[in-house]
Amino acid sequence: MISTLTEIVLIITGFQLILLVVVLLAQKGMNRRSRNLLVAFLLSKVFLVFRWLAYHFTILKYEGSPYFYHLSSAVFFLLAPLLYFYIKSLCYKDFRIGTKTVLHFLPFIGILVFKIISLHLLLSGAAAPGSFAYRVFIAFHGNIFWGGNLFQIVFYIVLMLGTVRGYQNRLQTIYSTVERINLQWLYMLLMVIILHWVFVTSRAILSVVNPQAETLLSLIDLFSITIFLVFTTILVFKGLNQLKVFSGIEEKAKYATSRLTEQEIEKYAGELIRYMKTRKPYLEPTLTIEGLSHELSLPGWELSRVINDYFHQNFFNFVNSFRIEEAKRLLSDSSDGKRTVLEVLYEVGFNSKSAFNLAFKKHTGMTPTEFKNKMTRPSSPRPTTEGKFRYKKRPAL
Repeated sequence: MISTLTEIVLIITGFQLILLVVVLLAQKGMNRRSRNLLVAFLLSKVFLVFRWLAYHFTILKYEGSPYFYHLSSAVFFLLAPLLYFYIKSLCYKDFRIGTKTVLHFLPFIGILVFKIISLHLLLSGAAAPGSFAYRVFIAFHGNIFWGGNLFQIVFYIVLMLGTVRGYQNRLQTIYSTVERINLQWLYMLLMVIILHWVFVTSRAILSVVNPQAETLLSLIDLFSITIFLVFTTILVFKGLNQLKVFSGIEEKAKYATSRLTEQEIEKYAGELIRYMKTRKPYLEPTLTIEGLSHELSLPGWELSRVINDYFHQNFFNFVNSFRIEEAKRLLSDSSDGKRTVLEVLYEVGFNSKSAFNLAFKKHTGMTPTEFKNKMTRPSSPRPTTEGKFRYKKRPAL
């Protein structure tokens, strides 16, 4: 029963993956690099699914195609690098496939060479039982293959988590509002793919240690492929939505090469603070560092350095500090007691209640509602935002 159900799920998964590939290829106006990497990842999995089905239903037989059977299994070593490249291309628009990225495919090439040597020694009988070559390429062939695959998976999981974390940190140096372009969902998906890979690796190890446990192996296959089906479906549709609202950011900060002096930084900081107070650009929800730098006639990377070095904040927190001060002023205005917290958050430039509540509590230690209730009590003195903002001048070098 379990074996039959697994076969059905695998067949459905194979055809659904093909359908997702067709959907991706039909999309226009999206990042081709990201799309092609995702398509390559999905097709690699499609190949492995139908490879399994072909041998399971004896459409192909090991005796008739030993080289294809062994060499095709190397595709397992393509999945993690392709997924990593897709995530990186989704985050960073300046990501390119170059010499360094080709190095990520060396494990795939290495396992192909390993498989060719193993099969040659096995079929020719050139390796004597008990010899070093026999132990490495024949006796422990499965252990080396799946052990290498497990090591690769762990390595790329670390890289992918680091990529998303680095992206989120860079995002806050460029945008004042990040809810629509947040890749937090990738963390969840990475947890799902980790679970899938745990099942795949466990199944492989069990098949080597106890190949007779057919029921347990089928059950693991069922869980593994079902998890992967959920993973790829969410990955494709969330990825498509992300590419519609956001085209990625540059991975490296350009201001690292800026040669601004301390006096210039202080001068620009003064101009920036005056502009923020008089023109209130922070009221625009879609404000970016590029837009603000254009208004100030200052290159974006130099403005970023001023905010980082002089105010010791990233762009996101810098802009939100002004929004919160404006929100405090509006919420404490007893002359307009009918103004709601929801109205205030939109007025000051936020477009998400959760983001507003989080930022407000971070800056004041209270929720907006608590602050409003406290400030509008008859006995409470009305606060003023005058002089609230203080420069955080960096220490002298």
